[in-house]
Amino acid sequence: MRRLLINRTDIADWKDVSQTINDKVLNQHIYDAQFIDLQKLMGSQFYNDLERNYDSTVYQSLLNEAEYTYLSVTYFNAGLKRVLVDFAYARYILLGSNRDTPFGLVVKQTNESVQASQEDKKTIHKANQHTAFNYWENVVDFINRNTADYPLWQDAECVVKRGTFRISRIG
Repeated sequence: MRRLLINRTDIADWKDVSQTINDKVLNQHIYDAQFIDLQKLMGSQFYNDLERNYDSTVYQSLLNEAEYTYLSVTYFNAGLKRVLVDFAYARYILLGSNRDTPFGLVVKQTNESVQASQEDKKTIHKANQHTAFNYWENVVDFINRNTADYPLWQDAECVVKRGTFRISRIG
């Protein structure tokens, strides 16, 4: 597995994730969110450069929320970590309670609680994907206003319709 761009603490800053969930399980959802969701939005060259140069000041500015100034106006960058939190949480919600056992795939339950329906999980999953995409739009504004810092960013590589999270690849 390659570098994780966020961790349990980053998710816990924004979402309520059970402390009993195994780090291995949570980390798989984080990595899938990075590799599948984020890489699709960023483009593979930009994404891979981010992974390789994670600690650089330029990428820390992209990853973390902060105010910045562009043309004498102060803006807020929500940060890629926030985008990843919602994508990873969406995956965790949909698949987090499923466990592989010698007897097949099971859903863990207790006598004191009621398991959320699959339909409820799908609704929460989609809502978190939508939230992640809205944060992504904010991050795209930050990147576009700082293109000199991100030469591998090619906004035309992805066609993104504002206000929705449909994504299609060109070429």
